[in-house]
Amino acid sequence: MAFDGITTKIVVNELNHLLINSRVEKIYVPTRNEIWIYLHTAYRKSVKLLISIDANNCRFHLSNESRNNPEKAPQFCMVLRKYLIGSKLLAISQIGLDRIIKFTFETINDFGDIVNKDLIVELMGKYSNVILLDDMKIIDSIRHVDITMSSVREVLPSRKYVFPSSLGKANFEETSIEDFQNIVMDAIHHSDYAMISMENLISNCFTGFSKNFIVSICMSLGIERELSKDQITNYILQKIYQEISFVLNIISENIATFTLCESKKDYTLNISSMHEIALNPMNMSASEFLDAFYSEKESVSLVKSAKFNIEREINSHLNKLKKKLSLVMQTLEDEPKLEKYKQYGELISSNIYKMQIGMEKLITENFYDNNTTIEIPLQINLTPSRNAQAYFKKYNKLKGSISHAKMYKESYEKEIEYLTSVLFELQEASSLYEIDEIHEELENVGYMKKPNKKGKKKEEPSSPIEYEFHGTRILVGRNNIQNDKLTLKNAKKGYTWLHTKNIHGSHVIIENETVDDALLYFAATLAKKHSQAKNSSKVEVDYTLVKYVHKESGAKPGMVVYTDYHTIIVE
Repeated sequence: MAFDGITTKIVVNELNHLLINSRVEKIYVPTRNEIWIYLHTAYRKSVKLLISIDANNCRFHLSNESRNNPEKAPQFCMVLRKYLIGSKLLAISQIGLDRIIKFTFETINDFGDIVNKDLIVELMGKYSNVILLDDMKIIDSIRHVDITMSSVREVLPSRKYVFPSSLGKANFEETSIEDFQNIVMDAIHHSDYAMISMENLISNCFTGFSKNFIVSICMSLGIERELSKDQITNYILQKIYQEISFVLNIISENIATFTLCESKKDYTLNISSMHEIALNPMNMSASEFLDAFYSEKESVSLVKSAKFNIEREINSHLNKLKKKLSLVMQTLEDEPKLEKYKQYGELISSNIYKMQIGMEKLITENFYDNNTTIEIPLQINLTPSRNAQAYFKKYNKLKGSISHAKMYKESYEKEIEYLTSVLFELQEASSLYEIDEIHEELENVGYMKKPNKKGKKKEEPSSPIEYEFHGTRILVGRNNIQNDKLTLKNAKKGYTWLHTKNIHGSHVIIENETVDDALLYFAATLAKKHSQAKNSSKVEVDYTLVKYVHKESGAKPGMVVYTDYHTIIVE
């Protein structure tokens, strides 16, 4: 369900009960899309009001979340602090059923007079804005809109504030049942479709109604979402009008419930339960629900975005390394020519007495191959001696190239193996903390630039994943740095270490020096579960004691060698 006019009304009513006469203590603008206002309520309790104008998650409600604030406050933040810090919140009102909210604050001006300032919050998707007014004149806004951006209205300091257009939609709260029926019937009459979508029909006629809200109204009344023109009667419209009116009345009493949809990616107003609540009122916090829902949604979105950025950087390095490896492999394909060039040079040197300049080829016995006849191409403009030198030069040049190619091949393969393991860890990461650790790992090994983290709080490092089997703790590393720390620093030498054979995965440590077959197999299943082979069958898992696991000098994080191991197969 979108944060529509109905949700706006619910939150406005709730905040009017909680925040009226509260004092503004602090104001922060951590991002270009968020404003946080800290209020001290009449109940001597501090609360945080979040106003978000993010295009996908525009909303306002009380929140328990926290944000890292920039060292230097943005201009609009300084304006808000100048006019609103210490002010009293007098009223919160909604303009009709639209997603436009007015916060009225009482403050004292430079002359000591008591004056009011209005903070207008416009929740309109990508056109959302927050505007500070003084007697309907714009003091400033978080987003400036000039004539080049909108020909309808400007949002600039010193301009007169004009409310956004309702686009011809009616205000349900000011509409009688007869007018409601007439408006909807007129829209049906002008429709070119034989089948009418009720959610599209009503949401296009009235402000503040999302399609999901109208769907929930129809479901509570048992009305089909799509009806033919003939099926939409005044009786059906009367039932819809009465149901919407009932919901608005319930909301006015500060009683409303939200429920998650089955996908848990959206929410809706639980109208059925509202009928029950009307008989048995309950105190429900819309802010708590919305805060939890959007926090989870934004967390998933941030994790997805952070993963994408790092994955793009890793893939860029991988593509470069694979191209370099491809060139190296092409050079190594010429290795059979190495011995041939050397033999050609020596055979020409051995037969130089019977050669002369201008010969195109030398046909002679090959004493390297049981004196079989061999034909050696020559350059006609070179002397026999120079032809021999030319082949020796090719031999030495190719010998050096192959020597370097073998060295680079090993280096490139190790780099590719390491970056592939980081990609796997990135896919398995489920929180920003884990992604930050992977980012830091890539910074330390030189694959990513270190950003300026001045002023940013140092997050607590994530912990290994813990499992328990019959009283024995089993730890699984979440990333390469954690794998190194878990295996090489924290684990005792007598503990058992496990890892999937030749497959990228996490290090697994059994924190017990006595391990039976059942415990070993359970730990092996965890090694498979936290590896690239988690969806495969018959996966080989190597296990050995921690004391046999070592790290070679200069090896990348998570890259280890081990000896004295055994292998177990996990189905």
